[in-house]
Amino acid sequence: MVAAIVQGALAVGVSAYLLYDATYDSPGAARIVASGGPGTWLTAGYLGFIMLGPLAAAVTSMFYQHLEAHLRAPYSGLSNIFAWLHILLMNVGVVGATFIMMNGGWRGGALALTLSPSNPSAAYGQVHEQVLGALPPYIAAFSAIAIIGAIAGGLGYIIAWRRSPKQSMT
Repeated sequence: MVAAIVQGALAVGVSAYLLYDATYDSPGAARIVASGGPGTWLTAGYLGFIMLGPLAAAVTSMFYQHLEAHLRAPYSGLSNIFAWLHILLMNVGVVGATFIMMNGGWRGGALALTLSPSNPSAAYGQVHEQVLGALPPYIAAFSAIAIIGAIAGGLGYIIAWRRSPKQSMT
């Protein structure tokens, strides 16, 4: 549950910044996203973070509570290690990948809006070369960390579930 709270706080911070910037700064998140191209990275990163950050952390905590409280299958030993790997790696991977996407989309979109008046057709090529081109390996690495965390969580869940006392159907 702590992970969901931390993720929620990060979501509030990012949302507040985007709203502030849209109101008081230039070019603003709305113009960056509306421009397409690099701004799409900002949108995908933000929506991915909202879904895979605070929401996934909250749902995960409900799974753990269901196993331990309702099925009476406490996490211990190997399943406990897998659960902690899940929480740690999943959160680090999701935040890392989505924040890199948001940052790249933000910087790329702002640069594209700056370059567009001078040469609209070359702007996106320059943005890709200067900002976005180097980001995919880092996004992939953080995504792999999140996937490893999710696999660890699934293994821990299966181990704990198999240990739960089975109820007879009669």
